[in-house]
Parts: sequence; C-alpha cells; structure tokens
Amino acid sequence: MTKYLTPSRFVVYWLTCLLLLAGCQPKAESTPVATEPPAGLSATQEPVATAPPAEEVPTPLNPNLHLDPAVSQDADSLLVSGYLYEGLVRLDENGTPQPALAESWVISDDQLDYIFKLRGNAAFSDGTVITPDIVAANFNRWFDPQNPLHGNGNYAAWQKYFLGFHGEKGGDKRPISTFDGIQKVDFNTVLIHLNRLEPNLLIYLADPAFAILKIDALAADSAYGGRESSIISSGPYAVFSWDDAGLILSPNPNYWGEKPQDGLKFNWK
Repeated sequence: MTKYLTPSRFVVYWLTCLLLLAGCQPKAESTPVATEPPAGLSATQEPVATAPPAEEVPTPLNPNLHLDPAVSQDADSLLVSGYLYEGLVRLDENGTPQPALAESWVISDDQLDYIFKLRGNAAFSDGTVITPDIVAANFNRWFDPQNPLHGNGNYAAWQKYFLGFHGEKGGDKRPISTFDGIQKVDFNTVLIHLNRLEPNLLIYLADPAFAILKIDALAADSAYGGRESSIISSGPYAVFSWDDAGLILSPNPNYWGEKPQDGLKFNWK
C-alpha cells in the first residue's frame, strides 16, 4: 500500500510514468442512442422518482443540517456528510488509513511529499469524473482564505489538524501551517507537499471535513449545504429527498465502490 522512494528513485519513477503516459490516448466516447419513451409517457415528460427501499435510522437528527462538511461542526451534519461524501482515504475499524477516492499513494523518502493516484472510476453522483484538478481545488478552498470558494467559514477542522492557513507566519517568519500546497502531477495524480513532517497526515485526511465536493456546485450556490441546495455527493449515498418529514438517502449509482442495497431514512428530532 504505502511505499517510500529515495530522491533518485523518485525521479526515475516519475520519468517512467511520463513516458508511459505519452503513449496513452483517451478513448473516444460513444454517442448515446435515442430511445422511444415508455408507453404512456410523452417525450417531454420525466418519470416520477419513487422512494427507494430505505432502512430507518433509529437516531433522529436535528433538522437544521448543513451538508458542507468543510465548514459544518455539528455532529448530525457531519454524520450525514459521512454517508454522502468521501475523501482521498478513509479509516477501517482499527483506525488504519485505507484507499478511498485515491486507490494508492507514495510517500517520498523525506516524508514531505505524498503522491496520490486517483481511481479511474471515481465520480460524483451526477456522473462527473473526480479529477486531480477538482481535488486540488478543494484543498485550495480549505487552505487559502483568499480563494473565492473559501467564504466566511472558520474551517475549524483544517485549523485543528494543519494549524494555519496560506500566508500565515509565526514569529520566526516560517509558515504556521504544516501544509504547503497541492499540485496536479498528471491526469490521475496529485501531490501534497508539507512544510514539516506530519506522520498523521493520512489519518487527518480521513476526517469528513476533507471530503471532496464538486467545485461547480459550490461555485453555483453560495449557500451550498442547505435544504434548498442541489447536493452532489462523492460517497456511497445521494440525497433523495429532504423535507419536513425527514431526510432520505438513496444509493449513489455512480459510486466507485460497493453500492448499498437500500437507502437510509432519517427522522427529525
């Protein structure tokens, strides 16, 4: 799973990858074939969605959820966000980091560079592929207060784990944050660089606050995360309905991993 590279091997590794990538071309997408609408349904009508079979969750929720885990701090919002979204890694029952949106990673010999390879089939619930650009944009949103998507949230989890934000320096003029930056390496790889060693980085990245959200959805809705938002998920579930009766999550048909068989129904307190 986790590998370490000496500096010389690190250079050779990436040169080899680049040579291999030069010979790869993306496959042409097929054009969907138009089909006739089902009997009794006109071409301008859409079928009415029916609620999926849903397991009722016994613990009721506070109805005032905010499903943007980067800025939410209440337990109920983070609980639901854990079903809806996913980050680069997740923790197993023993607290050990396991692959999630990233299928593997490599750590440089000095342990300041973490190179994550994204899954080729990782996608949001609307079918949009999760790319290195999207991952990097999420990290830049959390890290940089000047980022247009940063907003007015205090990003408590980021400050807790990474100690500071872009541009903040201590009395010694050194950056406060352990996180230095993120960059796209190639079509399915991102590199995170640290200012200082952080042996718990992978554990930190499994926090729901660092789940990957669709940047276009955040940009289109300044109040993203509320009941009126169009929630686009990256995890095993998607929002089916959210109203005065409660919240129903349905299996995300575009989830990369094993898909749930049934939905989940949450009632309000």
